[in-house]
Amino acid sequence: MSGRVALMVEFGVKPERRQDFLDLMRSHARMTLESEPGCERFDVLDPVDGGGSVFLYELYRDKAAVDDHMNSALLASTRGSYDDMITSKRVVWCGVS
Repeated sequence: MSGRVALMVEFGVKPERRQDFLDLMRSHARMTLESEPGCERFDVLDPVDGGGSVFLYELYRDKAAVDDHMNSALLASTRGSYDDMITSKRVVWCGVS
């Protein structure tokens, strides 16, 4: 995959942990944007219907920038924090044209 890469991530979130999860993801998004120059955009999407999902949209300069993110201490720490908040996770890798 060459060029810019977008990740679409869908989390199934436990209703009683939704606000905690949103707070964690918003903080993670902000810290990722501040510390990873290859991350061009990181949005936390909270469906207006209040469904059980939360979505992330992440845009990276290239696959190397995604690899840097996947291997970051920040991501490892965040992943360890949300296991008890979610019921599912799905990641879709997208090329950007």
